[in-house]
This record gives sequence, C-alpha cells and structure tokens, in this order.
Amino acid sequence: MKKMLLLVLFSFLFLGTASSQSSNVSASSVNVEAMSDAQIEKIIAKMDANGMSLEEAISLARARGASQTQIDQMVAKINAYKSGARTTAATNSDSGANEESLSDEVQVSTKEVVDASAKNRNTFGYHFFNSENLSFEPSTSVPVSESYSLGIGDEVNIAVYGASQQTYQLSVQKSGSISIPDLGPVYVYGIAFGEAKEKIKNRLISIYNGMSGDRPNTFVDISMGSLKGVKVNVIGEVNLPGTYSLPATASAFNALYLAGGPNENGSFRAIDVLRDGKLLTSIDVYVYLIDGNTQNNIQLRDQDVILVRPYLNRVKIAGEFKRTGLFEAKKDETVADLLRYAGGFTDRAYTHRLELYRNNTRTLSFKDVPADQFSQVQFMNGDSLVAGALSERFENRVSIGGAVYRPGNYELTENLMLSDLIKEADGLKEEAFMERGVITRKMKDMSLKAISFSLVDMLNGSYDIALQKEDRIQISSKFDMREARTVEIVGEVQFPGTYAWADKLKIGDLVFQAGGFKENAEVSGIEVSRVLDENEISKLTNSLLHTYQFSLDRDLKFDAETESFELKPFDKVYVRRAPGYRPQGVVSLQGEVLFAGDFGISRKDEKISDIINRAGGVSPEAYVRGASLRRKIVLSEVEYQAKLALVAQDSTMKKEDVDREEYQIVGIDLADILAHPGQGGDLEVHAGDQIFVPSKMETVMVSGAVLSPVAHTYTTKKKLKEYIFNSGGFAQSAKKGKVYVLYANGTTEATKSGLFARHYPKVEPGCEIIVPKKPEVDKAANASKWLAIASTFAALITAIAVAVN
Repeated sequence: MKKMLLLVLFSFLFLGTASSQSSNVSASSVNVEAMSDAQIEKIIAKMDANGMSLEEAISLARARGASQTQIDQMVAKINAYKSGARTTAATNSDSGANEESLSDEVQVSTKEVVDASAKNRNTFGYHFFNSENLSFEPSTSVPVSESYSLGIGDEVNIAVYGASQQTYQLSVQKSGSISIPDLGPVYVYGIAFGEAKEKIKNRLISIYNGMSGDRPNTFVDISMGSLKGVKVNVIGEVNLPGTYSLPATASAFNALYLAGGPNENGSFRAIDVLRDGKLLTSIDVYVYLIDGNTQNNIQLRDQDVILVRPYLNRVKIAGEFKRTGLFEAKKDETVADLLRYAGGFTDRAYTHRLELYRNNTRTLSFKDVPADQFSQVQFMNGDSLVAGALSERFENRVSIGGAVYRPGNYELTENLMLSDLIKEADGLKEEAFMERGVITRKMKDMSLKAISFSLVDMLNGSYDIALQKEDRIQISSKFDMREARTVEIVGEVQFPGTYAWADKLKIGDLVFQAGGFKENAEVSGIEVSRVLDENEISKLTNSLLHTYQFSLDRDLKFDAETESFELKPFDKVYVRRAPGYRPQGVVSLQGEVLFAGDFGISRKDEKISDIINRAGGVSPEAYVRGASLRRKIVLSEVEYQAKLALVAQDSTMKKEDVDREEYQIVGIDLADILAHPGQGGDLEVHAGDQIFVPSKMETVMVSGAVLSPVAHTYTTKKKLKEYIFNSGGFAQSAKKGKVYVLYANGTTEATKSGLFARHYPKVEPGCEIIVPKKPEVDKAANASKWLAIASTFAALITAIAVAVN
C-alpha cells in the first residue's frame, strides 16, 4: 500500500506539467529540473508519512521508468531543499501541507505616496486608507479560503489516492470550466472554492466508485495551485485613480487602499463596484468603520471597476465630540446618526443642546438642537454641528478653608447650616481665630458679598446661618492673624540666621539652636537689641531700640542672670568677634632666597624685611633690584557693583572681565629695604602677598616702535639710545619723547624733556625699553578739514571785500 501511494506521488510530480495523465504514463518524460520546491516538499512529506527511505523511493522511481539522470537530479533537489537552499518561488510561497497559497508570481501594484489636501486629511475615513499602522495592502502569501471565487486562469490540483491513484493539474479555461479527462468540463468560474470542491468530487464519483458509500477506499484532495491576478480600474473621486494589479483574492478595500481612498470631493458612503458594466454592489465605508461589518467588501475579479462618486451631504463636526472633522451624511440621516459616527460625546460635553450652523446658499442661519430632537433634525450639505463644553458652575457646592481639620469642597444639602458644615469638616482646629470668620457669597448678578460671623457666638448657639451654593467660608488661624514671630542671631555662631520664637526662649537656647559659638567668638560681650513695645511706638521719641549686654559661658552652662532674661519676638542677638582674633594670613616668598615658600604673618606690623630674614636672606645669585611684590586686592561689594556699572556703560568691556579678587604690582626697592630695614620703603606685608626675588638678569628688552624689537645683553657702557640704535633705531611712527623703561620690580620711569635735550631713564638689567607709537592720522580727513577751512576763509575775504566796496 505504501509503495502504491509513493508511486502515485512520483507520478503526480514527474508529470505535473500536464493537464491530465494516467497512472501508466512513463516517468521518463518528466522534467525534474522544472519541479518547484513545493513539489519537492510534498515528496518529502509523503515519504516521511509512509516511512519510506530515499533509497526505496529511488528504486520505485527507476522501476517506473525514470532515468539515472532524473534520479540524480531528484536526489540533488531533495538534499538542497533539506539544507535550506530553496528557490525564489518556494521562498515566497506558503508551503504548509494543508494551506493553499496564492501564486507568488503575481506582480501586484504598490502603494504610492498620497499628496492629500488639508480638507481631505480632516475627512473622517481618510486615515483608514492612508494610515501607517493600518494597511489594506494585498498579500500574495495568504491561504485561499473556502469562500474564494474561482477565476479564469486559476489552477486546480486534484490528487486521487487510495484504491485508485491519479493526479490532475487543471486550469480554469476562458469558458469558465475545467476539463477532467474521461469526465468532460466542470463549470467552476465565479463559484466559491468550497462549493467547487464538492462539485468536482461529485463528478469524480462517477468514475471512482470507491469514493462513495459508507466505507470508501478511494479519496480525493482538491487544492488550488497558482492563481491568476486581476486588474481593477479605480476611477472617480479618488486620490490616485488608475488601473491596479491585484492578487486574485483581493477585495474592494485592497484596491481603494492602493488608490489612497476617496479625495476631498469623494464619497465614503457611495462607492460602486461595477462588473461587466452592471452595478454589483455599493459600499458604505462607514458600515465597516463604525460597526466592523465587511459584508459588502467583496472579492474582485479581473476588469472590475470601482467608482467613487462625489459626496452628497458633508457636515463639519466640532467641539466636544470624540471624533471631529468632516463627516458625510446620507439622505434622511439625523443628528443621532452622526453622533454615533462621531463616537458620542466627550466627558466634558454639554449634551442637552447642540449648535447647528447652516449654509442657506446666500446667508448663514443658526439652529438650536435640543437633546429630544437629535433623532429628528436632518442635515443639509455644508452644515456644521458643534457641541459645547460644560461650564465651570456647580449647582450644589460650598467650600470651607483655613483652621478646620478637613478643608475643601462639600455638597450643599437641603437646609445646610454653617455649624453643620464645620461639623462635616471634622470641627475647628485648636489654633482657630475665634473672633471672626467670613463667608464670601456669590449673588445672582455674580457680584460678591462678605458675611462676617463670630465663631464664639456660633459655638454657644447664639448665631448660625443657612448656606447657599458657591459659598466660601474662611476660618483663619490665630497664627495667620499676626506677623510671624521670630528671633535672629548674627555673628560668630555656627549657623547664624532667623529662628522661630518660642515662649520662655533664653539667649543660651538660641545659641544652642545656632550650633554654638565659633572659636573666635567673644562670649563676654553678647548684645541683644529689642524693638519698642506697643506703648512706646505710639509716641514720637528718639528711641529706636532697647539694648542689653550679657556674658555667657562658652559651654552654655546655666547662669542665673542670663537664664532670667527671656527673648521676645523680633529680638536680635549679636555675637561679636574677639578683639585679638585675626584669621591666619600667609605670604608667599619665591625665587632666590634660602628657604622659599609660604610664611604665616605673625604680627600686625610684620614687614618685607622680616619675611626675608625668616627665609634665611637672599641667595648670592639674587638680583635684589628686580624683586617684585604682587598684592591681592579683594573688592568690597560696593566696589564690585561700581565696576559692574561701568562695564554696563562701556561696550568694549565684558562682565566676565570683572573679578572680585585681583593682584596688583607694588613697586619695591628690595636692596634699599635690606639696607634700611624698618624704614619707609619696607612695607608691612598683607595676607596673600607674593614676593618674588629673581636671579641675576643680563638682558635688556627693546620693544615698541623700533625697527627690530629684540633683547640685548646688558652692559653698563651703553645708554638707552644705544640699545634703541642696536634695535635698528626709531621707527617712523615712534614717539621719541615718550620712551619709558619698565624695570624688573614693576616700576617705570619715563623720558624727561629738558631745555636743550631729552633725559632718558637709566637702564638696568632685566628692564624693558618701550617706545610708544604715534596715533594713526587719517590724511584724507585732514585734507578735507584744511579744504573746509580754506573755503571758509575765502568766503570770509570775499564778504569783507564786498562790504568795503
């Protein structure tokens, strides 16, 4: 039995290109090279199902008449398939044993980009055919359903197995039928695949008796082979009208998707499908979009025409609807219908009335649509329907805030009294201000009215008031009714600042809260300043504050005097710095000294010579006349803000160029300081000072308006002008009378003009001779100036001459 089944399979595959073959035809005529991967897969599946080895299958094929070349080709194809090297046709098809797939040879049209207008994109249904997430693009790799209608050119495969074996590969002819050998034509065009299978099976029973009866021994498997694609014309009001190639299983939505759907003038509710010049069906896309019903989305056939007609009634939906945009209304459809298409109202919609704006061809009219007329009011083309939003107005709300345990909004129930609302808010807080509360009431004309009440009277039952909607009750805390009571501590404590005042607060308590004293605090002179009391400020006097002096223990031990003094609100405590305390100051000494480095300033009057002596003096290589001092200058807040103000007025300066800390060069004569320590030139050192003692210098730099700025070897025999001449002499732009010398210690000396000659500064090692430049002169401007003067002068002469004559 297994061998017979396999023989039937080989016969079917070897003779697959024929329309019909009998079981006794030789396998030698089969073109193995032309066999598809789907056929190879079926051979392997049948071999596995029947437990046959490849060698047994080869023997049967050879007995059937297959040549060795055919067998070798078959073995190669089977091995190639098992290794995954499939052909393109097999890769693109669905090769499931029980799934009938579309032919991958169908070249379907592809979706093009739609350049739609803004109105088109705003039309309900547009995104259905032009969404990136929803695609109706037809696929060529889907199983053929039982409802598929057979068309001209479709291929039907019939495999008879069991007691009888036979295979047929038949195509639907132009006559609409398939021709089964020994049976004749069977008309299958246009009928469902499931119905066609039953029709073919019933015809086969006439020649295969084993298929009938209660215990049949012959069976048939009917499947679809390759399917011929269809060409469909999409015309009318569509975005991309034209002819589209589609798979045989394509539906109307597939074609409309490729055409981009209706354009801004197209109807989504009157799309006609024409076949052989006659109306086959009319599609309403809303039926699918709203209800998901695809009943009219029929399967297309070759040369079908899809006609999208212009819309009839277009209505604009705006406001608080779930869907907004342009909708299409059929004849006799009402507001209720479009409300369903729009998905209903949003949660913020005012649903009792809609606004209908109507185009009367010449003017516009407005119509109220109350809720009870939604199912009666019909639409006209150009109507606009607007749903308003709920107003922020409550019918039964009151609110209470302030010193109650549950502030917030409450329902205004019938006969709700003020006392009832306070109870609902869990009562008053302990700190509630009992003397006064206020009800802010909104009147009918939307003006506000203040109603005051006493909580004391309300609690003892002598007063109560009925509340109205939108009443706002404010009950304040006694802390809200007075200025925040604080005390402040400044000076030498860890955390100076403002702290909350408390009854019985002592000075030591405040110092404790501020983290205690700093090491530099003077605890014997703590001062407290206190503002004048109510009685004192009622009179005009010279007094501004009261001050008190106290001495505290550094460890905040209790003291009878200070413990008896209690701080009052707004007191200010001053903890001053001890008079002998100074932060450690450091002077940096670098260069040619024996012990260069940083030195702490030990005395207020410590001088430069003292620091040099502490460093062991200068080294033999030191050039003391070139020693310099850089002093750290820290700008005060006033100075810093003044500089910023100057920067704001000067466009050439930037705020980033202003530093709060900067260094200035201070000219010193270290040789004189060391020769006469403690004298006028021996300055006192400050924290941050930087003293530098250079090594011996042997050069002189010439720069500025000379022909060759360069450094020269210092010699005592040369004067300043000789150094300039050695640099090529003065340039044409040089200001010879303004030559000056910048010495190594940071000081400068300028040229002095005498009665008969200039006196140039003395040259020392390490100095720089600087020759300034003359400012550039605009000769053209000067010429214009002299011309103007000459013209004025000539005019003056002419005027005088005329006057004389």
